[in-house]
Amino acid sequence: MRLLLAEDNATNVELFLAALETDGNEVTVERDGLSARERALQETFDLIVLDIQMPLLDGNALCAELRIAGIQGPIIALSASALPSDVTRGTTAGFDTYLTKPIRPADLRAAVRRFQPPAGEPPRVDPSARRP
Repeated sequence: MRLLLAEDNATNVELFLAALETDGNEVTVERDGLSARERALQETFDLIVLDIQMPLLDGNALCAELRIAGIQGPIIALSASALPSDVTRGTTAGFDTYLTKPIRPADLRAAVRRFQPPAGEPPRVDPSARRP
């Protein structure tokens, strides 16, 4: 699958890349919310993984903007905040799954696999639904 990973922490990027590429995913990395927004609106991804606390545009706001822009594919939240109110805020923003840090590589891979289309099926993201 083709994934967009938006994460500003270099150590987390290395950990998440190792976990995701192990399963054969092609991962594009952006280090802030504005860059991730531009990339998500210009390119097609099967799945988007967003850190909540990113510079320039936080993950909740970015997810909400992507949903308003017509992106219907799966979006996973990564956050150190695990309070019920944080998870509710993420669900309201449009995340499909909310994972809390520290995240074990196996848990991240399992979350991504849940959105993998069956063999032979096209990706779930419809490129024509990119802009309103």
